[in-house]
Amino acid sequence: MTINLEQVANARDLGGISTAYGTVQPNRLIRSGHLSIVTNRDIAALKARRLRRIIDLRTPTEISNHPDGFIEGVQTLNVSIMSATTFGISYETLDGPQIAVKLQAGVDRMIARGETPIEHMRILYRQFAKDPHSRKGYGEFLKILADDPVDGATLWHCTGGKDRCGTCTALLLHCLGASREAITDDYLETNVQVNEHAQSILAKVRPYVAEERMALVKSMLLVEQSYLDSFWSEIEGKFGSVDNFLSYCGVTQNDIDKLRANYLE
Repeated sequence: MTINLEQVANARDLGGISTAYGTVQPNRLIRSGHLSIVTNRDIAALKARRLRRIIDLRTPTEISNHPDGFIEGVQTLNVSIMSATTFGISYETLDGPQIAVKLQAGVDRMIARGETPIEHMRILYRQFAKDPHSRKGYGEFLKILADDPVDGATLWHCTGGKDRCGTCTALLLHCLGASREAITDDYLETNVQVNEHAQSILAKVRPYVAEERMALVKSMLLVEQSYLDSFWSEIEGKFGSVDNFLSYCGVTQNDIDKLRANYLE
């Protein structure tokens, strides 16, 4: 369920998603992009959904560079999914040439490693599954939701709300009993949510980026099903199943039962 905000990208409520054990309650679980330039109208809209807690999935460096805007009465926690930032840029305060330089630098680093941007993203998603730091973060995220269900909504975000936020959401929906198809649908909804923002960035950088590179730049702003498929494939290949992976993250069946009791109707 889309939440239309002025300066917060990719915001949506998971309420209404059907699972094998019930339907996700509205105004309890919200995912989004970062909140560093949240407006008063955005704050009012989130408070209308009874926002009580924010889980920031970014690294301390990212948070220091682009701290979330203050929202009175809302608890903020940091659960870093990556130990270091690989490639995540906040573009809102940058002009076209600055964005172009940063995006092309990212593309150049990938090409130097023999990767296309799409291959790079698949590698990143596989790394999410392999990295002990990431597994610790996934476990912390899920156990916070299981052990401390606030009276209202919890919102979690990374930078664009698509990769770290997307994999956290995928694991949460799996715990709640959502089908792989429903999880994929929610994941790919990111492309609908950020399309206007992505087109705006592409328009800014087009005068400064060679046309043959524009498709590569675009691939860095959106998601592909193959990224999430790489995450699942790595999990199932390395751990045997998603449930086994969750146990390596420190998530127990009791935690999963509490998640279902807390957020399904």
